[in-house]
Amino acid sequence: MAFSQKRQRLYDLSPDVAVVPECAKKSIDVCIEDGFDGRWFGDNLNKGLGILVAKPWSIVRVEEPPTRWVVPLWIAGPFDFLLVAVWTTRMNGSFVRSYVGQAYEAVTKSSQWFRGQPTAICGDFNSNSIWDRKRKHGNHSALVKYLGEQKLASAYHRFFSEDQGEETRPTHYYWHQKERGFHIDYIFIPEDWAKRISKVEVGEYECWSSLSDHVPIVVDVL
Repeated sequence: MAFSQKRQRLYDLSPDVAVVPECAKKSIDVCIEDGFDGRWFGDNLNKGLGILVAKPWSIVRVEEPPTRWVVPLWIAGPFDFLLVAVWTTRMNGSFVRSYVGQAYEAVTKSSQWFRGQPTAICGDFNSNSIWDRKRKHGNHSALVKYLGEQKLASAYHRFFSEDQGEETRPTHYYWHQKERGFHIDYIFIPEDWAKRISKVEVGEYECWSSLSDHVPIVVDVL
């Protein structure tokens, strides 16, 4: 929230592509004025899903989302790829389709995403395998397994050699409380990209807690 007032902190990370959940449309508009290519999706102008792309990259096409807040965009630049931006939320009237169920439904209904072109899927999934037992179908581990079958890997887990559910670096602090940290944000990238990761950084609580209950996760690929 209030992303336009905080955007310089994102700029300091020098992102080629940034997925920014829970931001206002006007915040993305300001970033576009600053020179980014960008798109915003949502029903509430004060809280939606933003995507920013820095030159020489650009957004050339947006496809119809298979589920709310899981948005496929074609990115062009030094090479072309499909970006699927994610912000999973509660789906009214359906626990099964809420949160990770929303992401699982989207990817399993969209096999075309994994044919031919590189595909990256990233954002706020609001999920972790520690909560698998709450779901009999379409839980976090099922999502990770399906993406693995499509030759996508979690950049964080590959770089740090950590297992799902055993992350040592939280990306979200519930109610801004340091002792209630969870890893719920992910960047899934093609296996050949994962072999060329040069750096993965997760923001520190002390640096970001005054700005958000999430911290950034940054992946550099050579």
